[in-house]
Amino acid sequence: MNTKTQTKPESKVKLSTFIKCGLKGSLISMIFTVAVILLFALIIKETGAADSVIAPINQVIKILGIMAAAYFAIRPMETKQWLCGAVAGLMYILIGYFVFSLIDGMMGNVALLFSDLLMGVLIGMVFAIIAANFFGKRKRKAKKTKTVRAAKTKA
Repeated sequence: MNTKTQTKPESKVKLSTFIKCGLKGSLISMIFTVAVILLFALIIKETGAADSVIAPINQVIKILGIMAAAYFAIRPMETKQWLCGAVAGLMYILIGYFVFSLIDGMMGNVALLFSDLLMGVLIGMVFAIIAANFFGKRKRKAKKTKTVRAAKTKA
């Protein structure tokens, strides 16, 4: 008999998986963000709202975009969702920076980019942890219930 205890091998996730999921979540979220910003621009044009309203609303849109990117990125992941959320937040900010720099016709403020990158990583990571624990438990519970029901019907 083998004296070594047999354990499940730790599930190792490749870096390319994080990048693929992060990119997918970021692109889906970027579509949402561009649509919301266009809608917001139309509302500003029609209502003539003050310029002081634009910056806070843009920040809220950016935070919601990071959260959406993290959510869509962690959906296929079973482990290390926090890392996937951080990658998605980072990629969302980078993609957004380049998309809106192209729209503006010149590169944006690099110092602001670094603070946004930090915000993207932190919000993506924290929201991924929250979403994985909130939505992940439902999925696991539903799978366990189906497994228990299947076992009872076989017996």
